[in-house]
Amino acid sequence: MLSGMSRSTPPPTPNTGASGSAVPAATDRHVVVGVDGSTAALQAVEWAAHEASRRGLDLRLIACYSVPFYGEPGMLGTYAIETQVDAIKAEYEGYVHAAVGRATAAQPGLAIDSVVMLGSPSSVLAHSVVGRGELVVGSTGRTGRLGDVIGSVATAVTHHTPAAVVVVPATSSRKGDSMKRIVVGTDGSESANEALEWAYAEAKLAKAELVVVHGWEYPYPDVSAAEHNVHERMGRDAQHHLDDAIAAIRTRAKSDGVSITAQLVESGPAKALVEASADADLVVVGSRGRSGFASLLLGSVSRAVVQHASCPVAVIRPHAR
Repeated sequence: MLSGMSRSTPPPTPNTGASGSAVPAATDRHVVVGVDGSTAALQAVEWAAHEASRRGLDLRLIACYSVPFYGEPGMLGTYAIETQVDAIKAEYEGYVHAAVGRATAAQPGLAIDSVVMLGSPSSVLAHSVVGRGELVVGSTGRTGRLGDVIGSVATAVTHHTPAAVVVVPATSSRKGDSMKRIVVGTDGSESANEALEWAYAEAKLAKAELVVVHGWEYPYPDVSAAEHNVHERMGRDAQHHLDDAIAAIRTRAKSDGVSITAQLVESGPAKALVEASADADLVVVGSRGRSGFASLLLGSVSRAVVQHASCPVAVIRPHAR
Protein backbone atom coordinates (compact mmCIF):
# COMPACT_ATOMS: atom_id res chain seq x y z
CA MET A 1 0.00 0.00 0.00
CA LEU A 2 1.37 3.37 -0.98
CA SER A 3 1.51 6.12 1.60
CA GLY A 4 0.29 9.50 0.36
CA MET A 5 1.43 13.04 1.02
CA SER A 6 1.26 14.34 4.54
CA ARG A 7 2.23 17.39 6.47
CA SER A 8 3.51 16.90 9.97
CA THR A 9 5.28 18.57 12.83
CA PRO A 10 8.22 17.01 14.68
CA PRO A 11 7.96 16.16 18.39
CA PRO A 12 7.08 19.19 20.50
CA THR A 13 9.51 22.04 19.94
CA PRO A 14 8.83 25.74 20.55
CA ASN A 15 7.19 27.63 17.67
CA THR A 16 6.48 24.69 15.38
CA GLY A 17 3.40 24.86 13.19
CA ALA A 18 0.35 22.66 13.11
CA SER A 19 0.12 19.62 10.87
CA GLY A 20 -2.17 19.36 7.87
CA SER A 21 -2.83 17.26 4.79
CA ALA A 22 -2.15 19.61 1.89
CA VAL A 23 1.07 20.65 0.23
CA PRO A 24 1.71 24.22 1.43
CA ALA A 25 1.02 26.95 -1.08
CA ALA A 26 3.92 29.09 -2.32
CA THR A 27 4.58 31.80 0.23
CA ASP A 28 6.03 35.30 0.25
CA ARG A 29 6.02 35.48 4.06
CA HIS A 30 8.59 32.75 4.74
CA VAL A 31 12.21 31.93 4.35
CA VAL A 32 11.91 28.29 3.27
CA VAL A 33 14.77 25.86 3.81
CA GLY A 34 15.20 22.32 2.50
CA VAL A 35 15.98 19.66 5.13
CA ASP A 36 17.44 16.21 4.45
CA GLY A 37 19.71 15.45 7.41
CA SER A 38 22.93 16.39 5.60
CA THR A 39 25.62 18.67 7.02
CA ALA A 40 24.98 21.19 4.25
CA ALA A 41 21.25 21.24 5.04
CA LEU A 42 21.89 21.93 8.74
CA GLN A 43 24.25 24.75 7.76
CA ALA A 44 21.49 26.08 5.52
CA VAL A 45 18.92 25.85 8.35
CA GLU A 46 21.08 27.95 10.66
CA TRP A 47 21.75 30.51 7.92
CA ALA A 48 18.04 30.64 7.04
CA ALA A 49 17.04 31.22 10.68
CA HIS A 50 19.21 34.33 10.87
CA GLU A 51 17.98 35.49 7.46
CA ALA A 52 14.33 35.10 8.49
CA SER A 53 15.01 37.17 11.60
CA ARG A 54 16.75 39.88 9.54
CA ARG A 55 13.92 40.13 7.04
CA GLY A 56 11.06 39.87 9.55
CA LEU A 57 9.79 36.63 7.96
CA ASP A 58 8.80 33.27 9.44
CA LEU A 59 10.86 30.13 8.83
CA ARG A 60 9.46 27.06 7.11
CA LEU A 61 11.34 23.75 7.02
CA ILE A 62 10.46 21.34 4.22
CA ALA A 63 11.63 17.72 4.02
CA CYS A 64 10.65 15.54 1.05
CA TYR A 65 11.21 11.79 1.02
CA SER A 66 10.88 9.05 -1.57
CA VAL A 67 10.18 5.34 -1.14
CA PRO A 68 11.35 2.26 -3.05
CA PHE A 69 8.83 0.49 -5.24
CA TYR A 70 8.74 -3.21 -6.02
CA GLY A 71 7.35 -5.34 -8.79
CA GLU A 72 6.90 -9.13 -9.00
CA PRO A 73 6.53 -11.46 -11.98
CA GLY A 74 2.92 -11.85 -12.99
CA MET A 75 1.79 -8.75 -11.10
CA LEU A 76 0.54 -5.56 -12.69
CA GLY A 77 2.06 -2.30 -11.52
CA THR A 78 4.32 -1.70 -8.57
CA TYR A 79 3.85 -1.37 -4.83
CA ALA A 80 5.61 -0.04 -1.75
CA ILE A 81 5.72 -1.74 1.63
CA GLU A 82 3.73 0.28 4.16
CA THR A 83 6.13 -0.40 7.04
CA GLN A 84 9.04 0.80 4.92
CA VAL A 85 7.17 3.97 3.98
CA ASP A 86 6.44 4.68 7.64
CA ALA A 87 10.08 4.10 8.60
CA ILE A 88 11.38 6.45 5.91
CA LYS A 89 8.86 9.12 6.86
CA ALA A 90 9.84 8.78 10.52
CA GLU A 91 13.50 9.16 9.55
CA TYR A 92 12.78 12.47 7.80
CA GLU A 93 10.63 13.66 10.69
CA GLY A 94 13.71 13.09 12.83
CA TYR A 95 15.79 15.23 10.45
CA VAL A 96 13.21 18.02 10.73
CA HIS A 97 13.11 17.74 14.53
CA ALA A 98 16.90 18.20 14.64
CA ALA A 99 16.66 21.10 12.20
CA VAL A 100 13.98 22.83 14.29
CA GLY A 101 16.31 22.54 17.28
CA ARG A 102 19.18 24.03 15.28
CA ALA A 103 17.04 26.94 14.06
CA THR A 104 15.58 27.61 17.51
CA ALA A 105 19.06 27.68 19.06
CA ALA A 106 20.20 30.12 16.38
CA GLN A 107 17.18 32.43 16.71
CA PRO A 108 15.13 31.85 19.90
CA GLY A 109 11.55 32.99 19.50
CA LEU A 110 11.53 32.71 15.70
CA ALA A 111 8.20 31.48 14.28
CA ILE A 112 8.90 28.08 12.68
CA ASP A 113 6.67 25.56 10.95
CA SER A 114 7.59 22.33 9.21
CA VAL A 115 6.43 20.08 6.40
CA VAL A 116 7.35 16.41 5.89
CA MET A 117 5.92 14.92 2.72
CA LEU A 118 6.30 12.32 0.01
CA GLY A 119 7.55 14.02 -3.13
CA SER A 120 10.45 15.37 -5.15
CA PRO A 121 12.47 17.94 -3.16
CA SER A 122 13.52 19.68 -6.37
CA SER A 123 9.94 20.24 -7.48
CA VAL A 124 8.41 21.01 -4.09
CA LEU A 125 11.14 23.43 -3.03
CA ALA A 126 11.29 25.18 -6.40
CA HIS A 127 7.60 26.08 -6.09
CA SER A 128 7.59 26.86 -2.36
CA VAL A 129 8.30 30.61 -2.48
CA VAL A 130 7.26 33.64 -4.50
CA GLY A 131 7.77 37.40 -4.30
CA ARG A 132 9.74 38.53 -1.28
CA GLY A 133 9.90 34.99 0.07
CA GLU A 134 13.27 33.28 -0.03
CA LEU A 135 14.51 29.72 -0.48
CA VAL A 136 17.67 28.44 1.22
CA VAL A 137 19.30 25.10 0.38
CA GLY A 138 22.54 23.34 1.16
CA SER A 139 25.01 22.99 -1.69
CA THR A 140 24.95 19.19 -1.53
CA GLY A 141 22.49 16.78 0.02
CA ARG A 142 22.83 13.35 1.56
CA THR A 143 23.82 11.88 -1.81
CA GLY A 144 26.37 14.59 -2.66
CA ARG A 145 29.79 13.20 -3.60
CA LEU A 146 31.97 15.94 -5.06
CA GLY A 147 32.79 18.96 -2.92
CA ASP A 148 33.17 21.32 -5.89
CA VAL A 149 29.92 20.41 -7.64
CA ILE A 150 26.56 21.46 -6.23
CA GLY A 151 23.94 18.78 -5.70
CA SER A 152 21.01 18.02 -7.97
CA VAL A 153 18.45 19.73 -5.71
CA ALA A 154 20.51 22.94 -5.46
CA THR A 155 21.00 22.90 -9.23
CA ALA A 156 17.29 22.42 -9.91
CA VAL A 157 16.01 25.08 -7.54
CA THR A 158 18.45 27.73 -8.75
CA HIS A 159 17.20 27.05 -12.28
CA HIS A 160 13.47 27.05 -11.54
CA THR A 161 12.60 29.02 -8.38
CA PRO A 162 11.02 32.40 -9.21
CA ALA A 163 12.11 34.06 -5.94
CA ALA A 164 15.57 34.53 -4.40
CA VAL A 165 17.57 31.35 -3.75
CA VAL A 166 20.52 31.14 -1.36
CA VAL A 167 22.89 28.17 -1.66
CA VAL A 168 24.94 27.48 1.49
CA PRO A 169 28.13 25.39 1.12
CA ALA A 170 28.66 22.64 3.69
CA THR A 171 32.22 23.90 4.15
CA SER A 172 31.22 27.52 4.78
CA SER A 173 32.02 28.97 8.19
CA ARG A 174 29.51 31.81 7.67
CA LYS A 175 26.47 31.15 9.82
CA GLY A 176 24.55 34.25 8.81
CA ASP A 177 24.39 35.67 12.34
CA SER A 178 26.75 38.54 11.54
CA MET A 179 27.32 39.78 8.01
CA LYS A 180 30.05 42.36 7.55
CA ARG A 181 30.73 42.15 3.82
CA ILE A 182 28.28 41.44 0.99
CA VAL A 183 29.64 41.15 -2.55
CA VAL A 184 27.43 41.63 -5.60
CA GLY A 185 28.36 41.25 -9.25
CA THR A 186 27.17 43.74 -11.84
CA ASP A 187 27.35 43.87 -15.63
CA GLY A 188 24.56 46.30 -16.50
CA SER A 189 21.98 43.61 -17.27
CA GLU A 190 18.44 43.67 -15.89
CA SER A 191 19.18 40.59 -13.82
CA ALA A 192 22.35 42.17 -12.38
CA ASN A 193 20.46 45.37 -11.55
CA GLU A 194 17.87 43.33 -9.63
CA ALA A 195 20.70 41.53 -7.82
CA LEU A 196 22.25 44.87 -6.88
CA GLU A 197 18.97 46.14 -5.42
CA TRP A 198 18.49 42.90 -3.46
CA ALA A 199 22.07 43.03 -2.17
CA TYR A 200 21.62 46.67 -1.17
CA ALA A 201 18.51 45.83 0.85
CA GLU A 202 20.36 42.94 2.51
CA ALA A 203 23.33 45.17 3.36
CA LYS A 204 20.98 47.76 4.84
CA LEU A 205 19.28 45.14 7.04
CA ALA A 206 22.56 43.54 8.12
CA LYS A 207 24.45 46.85 8.46
CA ALA A 208 27.11 45.33 6.22
CA GLU A 209 29.53 46.83 3.70
CA LEU A 210 28.34 46.37 0.12
CA VAL A 211 31.09 45.59 -2.38
CA VAL A 212 30.01 45.98 -6.02
CA VAL A 213 32.27 44.04 -8.38
CA HIS A 214 32.47 44.40 -12.15
CA GLY A 215 34.82 41.91 -13.78
CA TRP A 216 35.86 42.63 -17.36
CA GLU A 217 38.29 41.10 -19.82
CA TYR A 218 39.47 41.57 -23.40
CA PRO A 219 37.59 41.91 -25.67
CA TYR A 220 35.08 44.07 -23.78
CA PRO A 221 31.75 43.73 -25.64
CA ASP A 222 30.97 47.43 -26.16
CA VAL A 223 34.32 48.44 -27.71
CA SER A 224 35.69 47.76 -31.17
CA ALA A 225 39.07 45.99 -31.13
CA ALA A 226 40.11 48.14 -34.12
CA GLU A 227 40.14 51.34 -32.06
CA HIS A 228 43.36 53.06 -31.00
CA ASN A 229 44.50 52.31 -27.41
CA VAL A 230 41.77 49.70 -27.24
CA HIS A 231 42.80 48.26 -23.87
CA GLU A 232 42.67 51.65 -22.20
CA ARG A 233 39.31 52.41 -23.83
CA MET A 234 37.95 49.06 -22.66
CA GLY A 235 38.98 49.81 -19.11
CA ARG A 236 37.26 53.21 -19.24
CA ASP A 237 34.07 51.69 -20.62
CA ALA A 238 34.08 49.03 -17.92
CA GLN A 239 34.51 51.74 -15.29
CA HIS A 240 31.57 53.67 -16.77
CA HIS A 241 29.39 50.55 -16.52
CA LEU A 242 30.34 50.15 -12.88
CA ASP A 243 29.76 53.84 -12.10
CA ASP A 244 26.37 53.78 -13.81
CA ALA A 245 25.34 50.65 -11.93
CA ILE A 246 25.97 52.11 -8.49
CA ALA A 247 24.90 55.72 -9.19
CA ALA A 248 21.30 55.13 -8.09
CA ILE A 249 22.12 53.37 -4.83
CA ARG A 250 24.86 55.86 -3.91
CA THR A 251 22.21 58.56 -3.58
CA ARG A 252 20.45 56.47 -0.90
CA ALA A 253 23.49 54.99 0.80
CA LYS A 254 24.34 57.88 3.13
CA SER A 255 20.84 58.24 4.58
CA ASP A 256 20.47 54.44 4.82
CA GLY A 257 23.84 54.01 6.51
CA VAL A 258 25.17 51.64 3.83
CA SER A 259 28.88 51.70 3.01
CA ILE A 260 29.52 51.00 -0.69
CA THR A 261 32.83 49.98 -2.24
CA ALA A 262 33.21 49.66 -6.03
CA GLN A 263 35.74 47.21 -7.44
CA LEU A 264 36.71 47.08 -11.11
CA VAL A 265 38.59 43.83 -11.75
CA GLU A 266 40.30 42.91 -15.00
CA SER A 267 39.29 39.28 -14.89
CA GLY A 268 36.47 37.02 -15.92
CA PRO A 269 33.31 37.93 -13.95
CA ALA A 270 32.95 34.48 -12.37
CA LYS A 271 36.62 34.35 -11.36
CA ALA A 272 36.42 37.85 -9.87
CA LEU A 273 33.38 36.95 -7.76
CA VAL A 274 34.73 33.59 -6.62
CA GLU A 275 37.94 35.29 -5.49
CA ALA A 276 35.93 38.00 -3.72
CA SER A 277 33.97 35.30 -1.88
CA ALA A 278 37.07 34.36 0.13
CA ASP A 279 36.49 37.18 2.63
CA ALA A 280 32.78 37.82 2.02
CA ASP A 281 29.81 36.69 4.08
CA LEU A 282 27.50 36.51 1.06
CA VAL A 283 27.88 36.81 -2.72
CA VAL A 284 24.87 37.96 -4.75
CA VAL A 285 24.49 37.30 -8.48
CA GLY A 286 21.81 37.75 -11.09
CA SER A 287 20.41 34.60 -12.64
CA ARG A 288 21.90 35.49 -16.01
CA GLY A 289 24.00 38.31 -17.43
CA ARG A 290 24.23 40.44 -20.55
CA SER A 291 25.21 37.51 -22.74
CA GLY A 292 22.49 35.21 -21.42
CA PHE A 293 19.81 33.84 -23.73
CA ALA A 294 16.19 34.18 -22.66
CA SER A 295 15.86 30.40 -22.63
CA LEU A 296 18.70 29.95 -20.15
CA LEU A 297 17.37 30.36 -16.62
CA LEU A 298 20.83 30.29 -15.06
CA GLY A 299 23.81 31.90 -16.76
CA SER A 300 27.36 30.59 -16.88
CA VAL A 301 28.64 33.21 -14.40
CA SER A 302 25.99 32.58 -11.77
CA ARG A 303 26.36 28.81 -12.19
CA ALA A 304 30.14 28.98 -11.73
CA VAL A 305 29.87 31.23 -8.68
CA VAL A 306 27.31 28.96 -7.01
CA GLN A 307 29.56 25.95 -7.63
CA HIS A 308 32.85 27.44 -6.48
CA ALA A 309 32.27 30.30 -4.01
CA SER A 310 33.51 29.72 -0.48
CA CYS A 311 30.54 31.50 1.14
CA PRO A 312 26.75 31.39 0.63
CA VAL A 313 25.55 32.64 -2.76
CA ALA A 314 22.21 34.33 -3.44
CA VAL A 315 20.84 33.94 -6.98
CA ILE A 316 18.35 36.68 -7.86
CA ARG A 317 15.88 36.66 -10.72
CA PRO A 318 14.24 39.78 -12.09
CA HIS A 319 11.41 40.86 -9.75
CA ALA A 320 12.58 38.49 -6.99
CA ARG A 321 12.52 41.27 -4.36
